[in-house]
Amino acid sequence: MIKVVIVVFLLIFSAWQAQAPVPLAAEGHHHLKLENEYARVYDVLVPPGDSTLFHIHSNDYAYVTLGDANLKAQMLGKEAIDLVLKNGEVRYTKGPITHMFSNPTEAPFRNITVEILRTPGAQPEGRESAGLPHHLVELENDRVRILRLILEPGQSTGMHTHASMNLAITVGGASLLYASPGGKPETRDPKPGDFKWNAGKLSQDLKNVGSSRFEAIEIEFK
Repeated sequence: MIKVVIVVFLLIFSAWQAQAPVPLAAEGHHHLKLENEYARVYDVLVPPGDSTLFHIHSNDYAYVTLGDANLKAQMLGKEAIDLVLKNGEVRYTKGPITHMFSNPTEAPFRNITVEILRTPGAQPEGRESAGLPHHLVELENDRVRILRLILEPGQSTGMHTHASMNLAITVGGASLLYASPGGKPETRDPKPGDFKWNAGKLSQDLKNVGSSRFEAIEIEFK
């Protein structure tokens, strides 16, 4: 099986060199799941031994890796390099760039890619989300703040507020109890790769009522 994957990979690698870049939306491994004026969200899946086309990221983007991965990546006009990613890792890339990547392993590669189209600008209420329990700032720039939320079984965020629109992407699923002011508590079971767009200011309390760790990446738009 390993030899077959390597042979297929070498055939794909030789085809990279002559391929003209395509827009991101035309790259067949990038599946558009959400689009609005602020973001496009793609569920990216590359099977074992397969490769993306060279594709163009015209905008800044963030991506969250689902599962460990050892890829080959190549920027247009440059040599291919090893790209090692860990489950739950989040990275931010400034566009425009043109690249491709290949999966020479025996496991599928998946990520959630979020194009940053525009941001809403300064929020008059300030940024209440800074310093929240169980939230760690992974990275921040002039366009987004990216937080990692981890809840062990029985833990709760307490009632907290996201002042700006945000996208929450599940990395590690668990059974969660959601509560919001004036609303009825609701239990949900998000799975890795599930995501939720919150269009504006949001107050909520999340409690892990399951038996496994819950982990998510929250991308706040500034």
